[in-house]
Amino acid sequence: MEEKRETIGYLREIIERYKSFLLDIDNLRGQMVQIFNLRDEIENLLRKLSEKGADLSVERSKLDSLDQVIKGRAGSILRDVKKLVNIASYREERKIPPSHWWWYLDGFLKNKKRAKQKKWLIRSGIAAGILIFVYLIFQFVVPKPSPWVIYQERGDKLLQEGDLNGALKEYKIATQLAPKEAINYLILGIIYEEKGMPLTSQSYFTKAKKLYSHPLDFYIQRGMTYLQRGKFGKAEKDANQALKINPKSAQAHFLLGNVYEAQNKIPLAVAEYQIVSEMKNADPKLIVISRYKMGMIMLQGAARSTPSKENPATSKK
Repeated sequence: MEEKRETIGYLREIIERYKSFLLDIDNLRGQMVQIFNLRDEIENLLRKLSEKGADLSVERSKLDSLDQVIKGRAGSILRDVKKLVNIASYREERKIPPSHWWWYLDGFLKNKKRAKQKKWLIRSGIAAGILIFVYLIFQFVVPKPSPWVIYQERGDKLLQEGDLNGALKEYKIATQLAPKEAINYLILGIIYEEKGMPLTSQSYFTKAKKLYSHPLDFYIQRGMTYLQRGKFGKAEKDANQALKINPKSAQAHFLLGNVYEAQNKIPLAVAEYQIVSEMKNADPKLIVISRYKMGMIMLQGAARSTPSKENPATSKK
């Protein structure tokens, strides 16, 4: 019986069983742990047969296609599994390796979210270049020929790489060298926030807020930083707070437009850019950038809605 369970024939049999479960996955929400256990069995058998030199390219290709069902519904499936077991404890007790990714859907979703955020930031940079944030950056963070800027740049690089402790060290030095630069305290607040230290974070935010000439500037700068960090909810909250202080702030409307665009709330983003573009007293550069972004959004929308010339029959229908 054991020999039968280590054959390609048996592998194909349990892959078919896995397939049948996935085809009826909406009706099997309470059985995801059993499905994951079956996927474990498949993976273990793949490894054993590979060690024997078996050619499993066909089976792996089929399995990759089936796995997309799990990955495509990762969020709802993870919620269902969590109702059945404590997934973190379950992994630890059974020493499930990370290669069995279906037991690590929480990490998969986090990585997917980061990738999406990174993709947006890259796309945004390509589409509008430095122009997108140049106005806000130079409005509040003007580089100075001072040693503290070097430490700030090092801190920024480490922050982008995810090294919170390294960034913290560099920004603390920058703060010591330039104790009146509000941006350093603001970034320290964000770092401590990401480290899960809200009280320390808030103390730095309070220091930063006092150093800005107006609270409006604090919320716009922090909102912009949140946006760059991919924390869209927090960025939106700060943009709205800035608008409460000054509903006619072009910078706040522009920031909110970027936040909406990042979240694919296109009609809302266009509305904010439209407000900026029609402001008579707004900085001309900001008006130009807003109109440019509106134009890019409309062009992208038109491209998506244009029927393909290769499928005229489809468009006729």
